[in-house]
Amino acid sequence: MVQALIRKSACVADLKKRAKRRIPKFAFDYIEGGCNSELALKNNREGLDSVFLRPEYLQGYSKPELGIELFGKHYSAPIGIAPLGLTGLIWPDASAMHARSALKANIPFVLSTVSTISIEDAAKNAEDNFWFQLYPPADEEILNDMLDRLRAVGCQNLVVTVDVPTPSRRISSIKSGLAVPPKITIKSVLESAIRPIWSLATVRAGLPRFATLHPYIKDAKNIEDISNFIRVTLKDVVDETTLKTLRDKWQGNLIVKSISHEDDAIAVKEIGVDGIIVSNHGGRQLDASLPPAETLEEIINAVGSDLTVMADSGVETGVDIARYLALGAEAVFAGRAFLYGVGAHGELGAEHTIDLLRDELEQVMSQLHCSKPELMHQYLE
Repeated sequence: MVQALIRKSACVADLKKRAKRRIPKFAFDYIEGGCNSELALKNNREGLDSVFLRPEYLQGYSKPELGIELFGKHYSAPIGIAPLGLTGLIWPDASAMHARSALKANIPFVLSTVSTISIEDAAKNAEDNFWFQLYPPADEEILNDMLDRLRAVGCQNLVVTVDVPTPSRRISSIKSGLAVPPKITIKSVLESAIRPIWSLATVRAGLPRFATLHPYIKDAKNIEDISNFIRVTLKDVVDETTLKTLRDKWQGNLIVKSISHEDDAIAVKEIGVDGIIVSNHGGRQLDASLPPAETLEEIINAVGSDLTVMADSGVETGVDIARYLALGAEAVFAGRAFLYGVGAHGELGAEHTIDLLRDELEQVMSQLHCSKPELMHQYLE
């Protein structure tokens, strides 16, 4: 870990403060915000804070080994970079930075369908640490082509997000004009002007685009045409029929993201998926959702050992990762933390975020006398 970065940003909260000073307000609001009254954000935090760990100080001690096995591959830590949309808005080339940092640290990197680099570029940067998050297109020809592109780059892990049947209402983004299509206002221009480093980097890189979807966007004359294409083409509702179709088409690992209760977990198990991510989309879709910290154990009990169960939402520290592991998750994904990282320090910030979360997790495990992530459930109070 670079000591100069530690002095500037000793934790994710520091990354958040620094990112807020370096990127325009509308971009920061996009990262930070939740939906509606942002109760789900608050409840995610409270849910994790209600999870306590019990150390075993008098038991034998050995230095923690953070490595795990997921879907037949060894990773160096039970930490992953969650799918993040519109990353180029936060910092140019942010997703490529995340992909390279994930490869270097040997953790999973999940590219969003609506990220701002392509499948091919992400796979080039992340190599076999590359996973892909799919919003299934309604057009079967486009869906088949996307799956062919994934196979061509060697992607093994397809993550299907199910909790976006309708766009969420993110009030801060609505007020800032960061909608679909985005609105350029005097306010947003002024916010950009007082962040000259971000503005210069964005001008040099060009406006972010939906790179994975770009080959399918025909005759688009402006940003509104592109936005309309995405609204019409990406499937509004992912249901059991959709998942069964994808199970038939995809021979790699099929993972369902945003499972929030045991009935859905049992249903996807019966479809034959390989894993699930227990999540409420970081509090960005349903404000009345239960926090994953409250539902994870019952979901694991419902599906047993037949599925790989992972978690995300609300992760701000290595302690939060330890809490999810203690509740039974086999790996934990973070999203906002990694956007704060690149917003604060660019590519070094992507690497630094991993270092911070990994070091904090290792410290917690050492404190507990826990030698491996899969043993963390023994330390749940």
